[in-house]
Amino acid sequence: MPKAVFLLSDNDLARAYHALTVAITARSAGYDVYLFTTGLGIYIFSRKPRTRLIGIPALARWYVARSLKRLGAKPLEELARDALKMGIVVYVDEPVAKMLGVEPIEGVKYAGALSFLALSKDADLVLTF
Repeated sequence: MPKAVFLLSDNDLARAYHALTVAITARSAGYDVYLFTTGLGIYIFSRKPRTRLIGIPALARWYVARSLKRLGAKPLEELARDALKMGIVVYVDEPVAKMLGVEPIEGVKYAGALSFLALSKDADLVLTF
């Protein structure tokens, strides 16, 4: 199977939504998918998820979430759970998780930057978000 590795380094709602959508699509297309989260991106797979929209106030964030719901799009937290159920291997950057006090949801593994490099070395596709 082809191998795809994704790096999510922010908890921006749009960026995280795109990363999960592309990762799920790749998995559906037959890729072995690995998603490595670092920086604020680790909050996406946290027991207490936090997202933001870069440069947009909280009211706009609420509006975007409501618009996604009206379109029938899944909430980001549900996409994160779906990714794990589909067999996407998700890693959180362990040093960052410890520094921020983030506890990942069940099914997420700890790793470091070296693991991301090792996964990426022989991947057919590497994307960053």
